[in-house]
Amino acid sequence: MADFENLKCSNVLRYFEEISKIPRGSGNEKQISDYIVDFAQKRGLWVKQDTALNVIVKKQASKGYENLPGVIIQGHLDMVCEKNKDVVHDFLKDPIEIIYDGDFIKANGTTLGSDNGIAVAMGLALLDDDTIKHPPVEVVFTTDEEVGMCGASVLDGNLIDGKILLNIDSEKEGVFTGGCAGGMKTHTHLPIMYEKQSDNSISYAIMINGLAGGHSGIDIDKGRANANVLMARLLHSLFEKFNINLNYISGGSKDNAIPREAECVISFDKTLFNDVNGLVTEINDVFNNEFKNTDKNIKIRINETEKQSLCFSKETFQKVVSLLMLLPNGVQTMSDDIEGLVESSNNIGAVKTNDNEVTFICAVRSAVISKKYFIYDKIKVVSELAGASVSSIGDYPAWEYNSDSKIKNLCVKVYEELFNEKAEEEIIHAGLECGIFAKKLPGVDMISFGPNLYDIHTPNEKASVASIERCWEFLLEVLKRL
Repeated sequence: MADFENLKCSNVLRYFEEISKIPRGSGNEKQISDYIVDFAQKRGLWVKQDTALNVIVKKQASKGYENLPGVIIQGHLDMVCEKNKDVVHDFLKDPIEIIYDGDFIKANGTTLGSDNGIAVAMGLALLDDDTIKHPPVEVVFTTDEEVGMCGASVLDGNLIDGKILLNIDSEKEGVFTGGCAGGMKTHTHLPIMYEKQSDNSISYAIMINGLAGGHSGIDIDKGRANANVLMARLLHSLFEKFNINLNYISGGSKDNAIPREAECVISFDKTLFNDVNGLVTEINDVFNNEFKNTDKNIKIRINETEKQSLCFSKETFQKVVSLLMLLPNGVQTMSDDIEGLVESSNNIGAVKTNDNEVTFICAVRSAVISKKYFIYDKIKVVSELAGASVSSIGDYPAWEYNSDSKIKNLCVKVYEELFNEKAEEEIIHAGLECGIFAKKLPGVDMISFGPNLYDIHTPNEKASVASIERCWEFLLEVLKRL
């Protein structure tokens, strides 16, 4: 931190370090939510915490700004919890280990939480500084954004008075987002039928890793490999050639992250190992050739493991593979109105095995509501053909673009004047809470922006300090000009 003490954003970085000590994965926000409440109470600010652990903090206007429309600063408290397989880290209790590397803030083998910790840190720095000029301010900290925007969905809009909303949840500096896709999460539940395994068989664990991964909205059009789909292709080939058994399968951990890793346990006659290993090596080469421009280091490892007494029935095995090969994955439709914009997609984000079933978790996104439900119907039809059931949660609306947005025009003007660089406007395929707030707060003018963040939702995540500095300077200037 010492190297950044002279930066205007030093308080932002200090608060980011502070909140990084507090575990705040989705569904585990009680501690960070209580921290915000305590922070506000100690400063005599109006604060409200609801049953979903959302927190609203209100601060009076600076002198001379009392009669201006109120401004809402908004971000979410939760972060995506991903780590490299060899990293020992408990997201329920361990702090994020921050590393400063030149201009970048990184974490040690885990996600950093700059999405959306930077917004939280900026909100706290704003509330903590009485020298900043601003209209009446309401900082809204929401919960469970990463798992379906659950906190924003139940927030009482009657508690909010502001007329302008600044959402600090974008990842490209100088690019102002004025619209986004809607989405939902689906769970496909496939019952497992077991059978006894042959005494002559031996069990092996297979791990696929080294994939790039990424955000299931922002990066879905980059052609990156999905570890769950690769595992299905590998298992299909092994089953077709050697009639192996499947004992267990798992891949990914979050619906909104393109899975980087997948693993399974298979069993087969011990005399077949050299042949099985040879096919695994061959398929590894195939995958690396197919994805040589996007995932440059795909690795498949096979290692002997504890012998299993039970395996999936052949029918269950085939259904698992069929679902992973037939469920929609990746870009489904492109926009006819905006060149290069993904309109609809699905991500097979996680596969989990428990005692009774295999669960397939997907993130559906679309800017067109009918196409969102069409993808859901596809998932439902494919799943039911395999004898599985489907449920959905976290259904959130799209945020429609407003070409006449005054706050958008002001932000573009301020950014270009401050930094002498051309600002951009965009609609994104990722989901933002602005779609929910647009329905809860009719007439509120809103925009989304943020500093340069890279590889979010992966352990390679990093944030640019120089960009955070510029974004903070920009935010203060916008508040001042309002």
